[in-house]
Formats: sequence, structure tokens, C-alpha cells
Amino acid sequence: RSTWMASEILTTFASDTSLSSISLIPKGPPLSDGGIFRITADSTKEQGADFKKTTLLWDRKIEGRFPESKEVKQLIRDLVDPDKDLGHSDKQTDDVTAKEADCVECKEQQQDEPKQKKQESNELAIPDIFYEQNKVSIEYSTGAVSSPENGLYRTNFYANELLSCAYERNAWWKQYQQDTNDEKTIASAPVIVDNVTLIPNRELNGAMKIQLNGEMIIYDHSEEADDEFIDASRLRKMVANAITHGDADLNSGELGLELLDDDEAEEARKYFGVF
Repeated sequence: RSTWMASEILTTFASDTSLSSISLIPKGPPLSDGGIFRITADSTKEQGADFKKTTLLWDRKIEGRFPESKEVKQLIRDLVDPDKDLGHSDKQTDDVTAKEADCVECKEQQQDEPKQKKQESNELAIPDIFYEQNKVSIEYSTGAVSSPENGLYRTNFYANELLSCAYERNAWWKQYQQDTNDEKTIASAPVIVDNVTLIPNRELNGAMKIQLNGEMIIYDHSEEADDEFIDASRLRKMVANAITHGDADLNSGELGLELLDDDEAEEARKYFGVF
């Protein structure tokens, strides 16, 4: 759902430089409750690059439901470019906007409540690996919406592949709770990608650059000898190897990350719910 929503937003605001990137962050036990779908906006527009204001746009636990894509587009439009015409996604009445404006403060006040409750209920020691942050950025060429130069759809596919590995971590946490600090279980804790940021490049055609933690380049299409883009499964393995061994070369060691098979994924969804 999150990658689909990101695709909708990035398509609508493809030429709007006010929208610089979208980050997708999977959340799950033990650091947070399941069922989270929260959208926030970080803005530096008013006071320069050194100033960042975070605005809560949507929280499923507050609203009681998932948002429609047009609702999110309207909220973002009102924030970055109030005069922008969203066409069929535009709002129909002013009442909805007034209601949203009235509850901004209550949304921001309730945003931290789940975190506080979770911290109070955590009794089992949480392994250090859960506090590691592996962030992948994917810079892609926007091109025209229907142009082969538009890398958004490929980028979303890559993001899906990387973020789906969170299910393996969730399944591992379930086993860890049952084994209660078994050393072998701790040693087998899988690494995952904690954040995937999609960055539209509105200037270059054919751009596709993937980095880990802002330092290591995993893949750069401009440096490839042919026009073929990297396969998603191969990219996932390269990212896993970079996290585990500090090198994206698949020959540098055993891979530390694998996706669940269909049966394991279904069991994980039943136990933890769908993000």
C-alpha cells in the first residue's frame, strides 16, 4: 500500500520541485505496534535548509482508516503549492479542508502516544540489531509519465523487494520471544532495510542510482556498459551483502538476507498483520 501511494504522489507531483523525495519506513514489533500507516511531511520551505518542520498529514490510528490517494494528494498540495490544480483528484468542497485544518493539532498531539505506551510495555530485552538503521536511497529519472525514461515504476518495484524483507524480521522476533534470549536465535537475527527513499531526478534521463546509508553506491545505471537495468532480486542480494559484509559484490561472502517463501509470508501476515 505504501509503495502504491508513493507512486501516486510522485506521479502527480512529478514536475513539482517542491517535493524532493518520499521515504518509506516499515514499522513492526518490537519497536512499534503493528497496523501503522502514518504520513508526515518535512518542510524547509519557510525558513531555509537548516530549518525543518514536520507536519502530520495522516495517521490511520487517529483517522480510523487508510486514506484515499486523492486525500493525501490534496494535503500535500495544500502544503507545497496551494494553487496547484489536481484535476480529478481535487477536493470537491471546502468543508473537508476546514475539518482537516481543525484537527491538525490533535493529530500532532496523539502522534507520540503509541510510542510511549509501547516503551512502557516492553519487558523482553531487544537485541541491538533492531536499533541499526540501514537506509537505501533510489534516485531515478522522472521523464514523461508514459515515457520509457520514467523510472518511477521500476523504482517502486525495487522498493517493494527491499521493504518486504521486514516480514522475515517479524517472523524472527516471534521465534525470539518463544526462545527467550537463546544465543543461537540472537545470532540468526536477519538484517533488513529500515528505510527506502525515492528521489526523483527531474533533469537527467535514464538516471538510476542506488546508495546504502548515503555512502556506498550499490548500483549506478550511468556506469553500466549496456542499457539493461539491474534485476530486482539481484539488487536485493547486493544490498544484503553490503549490509552484512560492507561490500555489494556478491562474491564477497554469504548473503545475510533472504525473503520468506509464500507459506512463511502468509504466517507472518496472520501473526503481525499487514503494514
